[in-house]
Amino acid sequence: MYIGHRSGVTDPGTSRDPDKGPGLGERTQHEACLKKGRSGMPQLQCKVESVIRQGQGVCNEDALLLAPEEGLFGVIDGVSGLTAYRDARGRTAGHIASALVAACFAGAGKADLERTTLEANARLHEEMERLQGQGRSEDTGSRWGAVHAVVRVDEDRVAWVQSGDCMVYAVYEDGVVRAVTRDSVEPHDERALALWRREYPGEWERRVQPPEVTEALRANRRRANRPGGYSVINGDDALARHLESGNIARSGLAHLLLVTDGIYPWREEHRRSTEEWVRAVIRTGLEAYVDDLEAFEEDDPECRSVQRFKRSDDKTGILLSFSIESRSDSKTVR
Repeated sequence: MYIGHRSGVTDPGTSRDPDKGPGLGERTQHEACLKKGRSGMPQLQCKVESVIRQGQGVCNEDALLLAPEEGLFGVIDGVSGLTAYRDARGRTAGHIASALVAACFAGAGKADLERTTLEANARLHEEMERLQGQGRSEDTGSRWGAVHAVVRVDEDRVAWVQSGDCMVYAVYEDGVVRAVTRDSVEPHDERALALWRREYPGEWERRVQPPEVTEALRANRRRANRPGGYSVINGDDALARHLESGNIARSGLAHLLLVTDGIYPWREEHRRSTEEWVRAVIRTGLEAYVDDLEAFEEDDPECRSVQRFKRSDDKTGILLSFSIESRSDSKTVR
């Protein structure tokens, strides 16, 4: 399925209809966009590299937002509820949620990013109610959801909004790397992984999830949009109190990297330094980096080299590279 082809929303779905855009086999897209300066003449050139690939799940629960004419770019990671759901087309709850969020942003024009997120949150509640009869249940584990990172780039500034574990990194012309966002999910996942490895080493080796670990993961779901927890678009009004957003100046900005949690560092030197990892992605190129990551995951199916819950998660990323045509003093990332 492909939603909003003309507005730049990529939902990988399972379709291979050429009139509906790319299906699961499509890997990356390269685009160039020109922004107009105050004089009305094109001044800022932006190269866009994007990738979206399915992991080991039954369908891809990520979505990709590309609207260069609006300066709007985003990655969205769907979250299925603890109770399995598939619609008549075989889509999971997480797939439906991520596609809905992406479509909301694609149709939002120049609207405020945080306000668009909250509108998507309300629409997801309506969709859950329509398809499942599920209202605003206090059981956050039963909700469908999505986490996201979306940016809007203009001549002087970058506006951003983020939830969960989707990340935005800024890289400057002097090589400095800055984490714009914070992963609010990782500490909770790490505790559950540590419990599994420490208390149930035999089950960890066999990749059998003990009931105590399953309950820890259920407890993590109950932390959604709660104090000390993490933010997620799941139809809960409490999202408004946990959502993060902001602006950064464009001055000196060379690259922006947006990723879902399926794209991560696996080499030891990159796991020790986020800055070195981000620089490596830029040097390698996003598509080539994901190629290498997938090859690593094939060689580490039992998740021993890098401890994680599943062999291969869905992977979505966008790398924006900026240049000003009149300048020749930009430095490369080392």
